[in-house]
Amino acid sequence: MPGIDFARLRAEITMEQVLDRLGFEPVACCGDQLRGPCPVHGSSWPHSRTFSVNLRQRRYYCHKCHSHGNPLELWAAVHDLPVYEAALDLCRTLGHPVPWTTRH
Repeated sequence: MPGIDFARLRAEITMEQVLDRLGFEPVACCGDQLRGPCPVHGSSWPHSRTFSVNLRQRRYYCHKCHSHGNPLELWAAVHDLPVYEAALDLCRTLGHPVPWTTRH
């Protein structure tokens, strides 16, 4: 199985791209901080603020299900995929080339 340069992928994919593809609509915004319903556990209340995202730091955290991480980990959590498969799926979804690693 070929390797993926995860550091490069994490640097190239933004949290905004992932949130947009997930259809996330924040209910509160304060600078780089967004709050809203959690796409991981699927908040049933549309005005929920349990999910917190810091766009500048490229991190998220849900105060209810305790899921947390970067954009790639968010994609993996929402789609219940291992990170490798999530990377391939996210690249395919965004039309982004997979940053394969090369061995010398």
